[in-house]
Amino acid sequence: MRRIFTLFLFVFILAGCKQKAYDKNLKVVTVSIEPFRFFTMAIAGDGYEVNVIVPSGASPATYEPPPAVIRGINNSELMIINGYLGFEMAWIERVIGLNDEVKILRLSESQDLIAADSHRHGDITHYTGVDPHFWVSPKRARIIARNIRDFLITNDPGNMETFKSNYLELDSIIQETDNYLSTIIREAGIKAFMIYHPSLSYLALDYGLEQIPVEIEGKEPSPSELSKLIDIGKKKDIKAIFVQREFDRKNAEIIGNEIGAETVIVDPLSQDWEQSVMDIAEKIVGKGK
Repeated sequence: MRRIFTLFLFVFILAGCKQKAYDKNLKVVTVSIEPFRFFTMAIAGDGYEVNVIVPSGASPATYEPPPAVIRGINNSELMIINGYLGFEMAWIERVIGLNDEVKILRLSESQDLIAADSHRHGDITHYTGVDPHFWVSPKRARIIARNIRDFLITNDPGNMETFKSNYLELDSIIQETDNYLSTIIREAGIKAFMIYHPSLSYLALDYGLEQIPVEIEGKEPSPSELSKLIDIGKKKDIKAIFVQREFDRKNAEIIGNEIGAETVIVDPLSQDWEQSVMDIAEKIVGKGK
């Protein structure tokens, strides 16, 4: 009943939010998560205002946007989404129906996606058969940047040269980040890491690492599964167990206490994509705090 009420409230607010709260001289583009803001702002430049739906620290599996964000969506000419995040799958089609002029870029359509088991957080499916966390890997981020550049050029050809120039600067940053990760991971000789929620699958695949998730199909591990994870952690000499800011640390700390591993917070949803990815890599190899 609560979700039905929330849906009606959501539609009512969105339909009534035509007044602009943005600079009329700027075009508005909505992105679903903070890392996409990083790429979009870098390429779009000063002529755009970027409205981000899910703030850093919130879970994209279950998030429900407040009225201010909904106003931004309704005032947007363009929207850039992942395509497989839980909140997108739950309500993005309703948004499109209420703002049928918005142009949509689904970044997942250009990615070589990793298959994954479907799982749920509460009553919302996080993803269906696909791991959506491709933005964390610099090798996939280069594809994201190209897609955003082309999307902006298609919909705003008058600013083509700005987008191309800004893209080249961003691509250089992404390449430098890629080189940094390749170097420190190779030199450290690290082969495996453990993480509560499997959000680093693409980074692990692209840089020759094994990701060992604590979550099993989106659910907390049973006592027998915890025991197996502890055995794996000891066998692979795991020194740190990673947890995203928005997730409970309890089971990670249980395993860590048993194998002598530290619980380490990572933030793959940070707006500062470059720093976030370098921090994650440094923590994997034992350099970060």
